[in-house]
Amino acid sequence: MNKKLTALMCTALMSTVAVAEDSIESSVELGLIQTTGNTETQSVNAKANVMMTKGKWGASASLEALNVSGDEGRLSEKYLGSGQVAYSITSRSYGFLTAKGEHDPFSGYSYQVTSALGYGYRAIKKDDMVLDLEAGPGFRQSKVRSSGDEEDEALLHLRGYFALDLSKTSKLTEDLVIDAGEDKTIIRSVTAITAQIVGNLAMKASFTLKNTSDVPPGVEDTDTETSLALVYSF
Repeated sequence: MNKKLTALMCTALMSTVAVAEDSIESSVELGLIQTTGNTETQSVNAKANVMMTKGKWGASASLEALNVSGDEGRLSEKYLGSGQVAYSITSRSYGFLTAKGEHDPFSGYSYQVTSALGYGYRAIKKDDMVLDLEAGPGFRQSKVRSSGDEEDEALLHLRGYFALDLSKTSKLTEDLVIDAGEDKTIIRSVTAITAQIVGNLAMKASFTLKNTSDVPPGVEDTDTETSLALVYSF
């Protein structure tokens, strides 16, 4: 993975850890899918998440890895890391600084690094439902895999996060991020349903859609992922 990507994600994660002491919520996810018959494939999807708060400060970080292999070798490979630090202004509003790095050679880019800062507002605040809206300026660095060209562009970062308790043991979430840049716009939507099995163990079904308005030649502009994974929270 590119050194810029590694350095940025390490900085984001270290900043996250430095903020938190009062409360910590962590989880790990693991999804394994294997098919046999006409087509033989193996898929591994692993994630780690942590959310922390200390006074008016809040922070979150996540790491994700996806690997799909089949008869013709490796079919997909992706590594994604992100971190965000927020400061509460009022009971509903906050300022934030976020950073995200992605290594996905099958997307046509060796890496993409995005950072942004801005203002967030909790539009819905109920015991069983929340809606957070965020907006702010940002910057994206990309490296085209085929040519090695580097692309830098300013962008507008928009995010909406929705969570609804379907029952005492199940939850629906939707995380929509739009990074509208000067040259291209990237939209990423993650819809998930999590249901508790027993204790801290849960089952999670999710659907991820990523659309890039302008991609290198020979690359599809839309990627989708459907995942079923076990989640352990601690």
